[in-house]
Amino acid sequence: MLDDILAVNKPIGITSHQVAIRLAEKFGTVVTHTGSLDPMAEGVLVLLIGPEAKKRQAELQAVDKEYEFDLLFGFSTDSYDSLGLVTNATAYDPEKFPEEKLNDLIRQSVGKRKQELPPFSSIVIRGKPLFWWAREGRLDEVGLPVREIEVYEAKRSGLDRITKTDLETLIVENIGRIEGDFRQERIKESWRSALASHSNNRFSVVTIRITVSSGTYVRSIANELGKTLRVPSIALRILRTRNGRFGLSDCKLLCDLI
Repeated sequence: MLDDILAVNKPIGITSHQVAIRLAEKFGTVVTHTGSLDPMAEGVLVLLIGPEAKKRQAELQAVDKEYEFDLLFGFSTDSYDSLGLVTNATAYDPEKFPEEKLNDLIRQSVGKRKQELPPFSSIVIRGKPLFWWAREGRLDEVGLPVREIEVYEAKRSGLDRITKTDLETLIVENIGRIEGDFRQERIKESWRSALASHSNNRFSVVTIRITVSSGTYVRSIANELGKTLRVPSIALRILRTRNGRFGLSDCKLLCDLI
């Protein structure tokens, strides 16, 4: 296993950095990941085992990624996913959901463009990760970084509805799986409050499959689509199905390794 490349299916709840640390302890050598997955995201995570393999980090990071994600409408959060404080909860009629307009927006998202990073991300600004500036309420001092990305392919693959009760259960259970300090209790209370006061009893959930360049944030895409439709939205679920040449079928289960 030393000086090798390993693909794992990362579950919800653990960060990419935590995965690397645990495998480094197991293998007794340096372990480096080649592209972070958020704590709420799951799927293909490629790791480099050993100092020789680490030399290929830049090469293996700069690869296309493929995702399947669920877009929940009716809410926005400060993290653009469910692991964030609710910042907007807007009523809408899920039976009159603008499917065709959304389909057009998804098609129009293909191509090169600039993307604003989400506030709660790990990119380092002035020696601190961006999420530190967000937590301290000092984002205005640094602003949100913008990077050029490319969307190679995007299509809607499903449309479903979820009840208020099922949504609360799903979100609270997923937040309960998160390890470390991510404001979990405040976030759960924020969601409970927002759901209790929301006039909708059902919400639209759209599944989208997308292939993007390295460095693209799916959470930001989810937020952008909602803004354009004027219905707040978040990434409720993010599954990375491919990282470069590695797909889900190439992955080992993390529970089998640690």
